Amino acid sequence: MSIMSKLKPDRNITGVIIPFSIVPVFGLSTLIFGLHAGLLTLAVFMLVYSLFYLYIFVRTWNTAQLVICAEGAFFGFMFLVFEPNFGTNSVGSKEFKAAYISGVIFFGLLLVSLALTRRLKWRGREIFELAGESVDETGNGYTSRPRPVGKVEYNLQQMHAFARFCARHLIALPYVSSKNITLVPIKMGEEFGRLLGLSGDYRDASWVNFDVNGEVSVHISQKDYLDYRELLAFDQLCTSFGQVFIDFFELYNKGEGIRVIDRMDDLKLSFLS
Repeated sequence: MSIMSKLKPDRNITGVIIPFSIVPVFGLSTLIFGLHAGLLTLAVFMLVYSLFYLYIFVRTWNTAQLVICAEGAFFGFMFLVFEPNFGTNSVGSKEFKAAYISGVIFFGLLLVSLALTRRLKWRGREIFELAGESVDETGNGYTSRPRPVGKVEYNLQQMHAFARFCARHLIALPYVSSKNITLVPIKMGEEFGRLLGLSGDYRDASWVNFDVNGEVSVHISQKDYLDYRELLAFDQLCTSFGQVFIDFFELYNKGEGIRVIDRMDDLKLSFLS
């Protein structure tokens, strides 16, 4: 299934800027402090990058994050080995070259595979596309007030399992309290700010909330609302947004979680957006 996108084109380049910022950081540190300092900075950058993706794995249990974590650790270690031995025969040896080239090929192929199969893709854009799919009426009416959208029969164990499913497949980031489970969908490039706590309180973002009584409520941020090409009827959009997650929960609860992934994949959105 391929539909006409109701969202504006994705122009968020944060996901590209952050990893590629390593290039000017390396260049600047080399220019100011010399090549040895530049290589050491590169190693530290890669190791910090690795730790960040380890944190994402712990937060989501999305195993694909471990590949990026391992890549950062591998190349960080390689640069740590390279730096004190720069200019010596050890870093020019066949063993060092073989290890480096093997790492580039292995992690390169693995990361391309994971990207193309959308295992690394945060699915917020798919969620908003699905929410807008059934809304044809236009008209502003935006309000930041949360909206109740329905009631679902579930127990807390089922909802906790569904929240873990959403996190594992990068559908939404769960925030759990004693009375609520709040799911926050994240678009590609927004994960850095959200996970590092730089995007403000999650309650100001778009979310769907399931409480202990089965009540479902939603909030759509103004930023996400204005990301649609047209000002869609807000009440309908909120209802549709909540219904997407209700449908996902019902599919998952029937043991058909793969159909949730299929619905998002059928949109055929770029793995980069």
